[in-house]
Amino acid sequence: MSALELIFDYFEDHVRAAAAIQERRPLALGVLCFLLGGLAVFVAQGLTQRLYLLSFSWSSLMLALGWKVAAGFLLTAILHVLLDFTGNKGSAASLFVLLGMASLVWGLTVPLILLARLLLSSSSWLTGAIFMGVGFLSLSLKARSLQDNYHVSTGKAWVMLSLPYIAFIAAAVLAFFLAVAGLMFELVKAFH
Repeated sequence: MSALELIFDYFEDHVRAAAAIQERRPLALGVLCFLLGGLAVFVAQGLTQRLYLLSFSWSSLMLALGWKVAAGFLLTAILHVLLDFTGNKGSAASLFVLLGMASLVWGLTVPLILLARLLLSSSSWLTGAIFMGVGFLSLSLKARSLQDNYHVSTGKAWVMLSLPYIAFIAAAVLAFFLAVAGLMFELVKAFH
């Protein structure tokens, strides 16, 4: 089975694709899928002029793609440890490839953004809805990947998938409040 057939099977017959991935573990395909998904997000954000932190340049693209692959490895490691800790056995290498394939769905953002700009040129709510819709589709494919790789229920897959995101958001909120508290402490200290 070629890489292209494997990708088509992931969207058409995900059980067969998961079995083939567990057998072959094509890590290079997983990296390629993460890179293509990251490229699609970068181009879509460039089309909507929403690259807030980065400019639309080659160095920004390389940084975004490196971040996408690194985040894929990190998410795979965290999910594998969580599921292994709860007694569910599966392959981290297979999960990485499956999560990479789930990020391919971000390729839908570019044509959808182009279509939205053609129909409603300055509709920011529509572009936000496109990103949210494709993001939810990507999350649902990631949850399905957990089900296929670790043979867990739908509910457990969603809970396990949401834990790293919740932890990241909680850490960001905590860091923000600690930074504000430190700033306030320094201001009070400066006036005394």
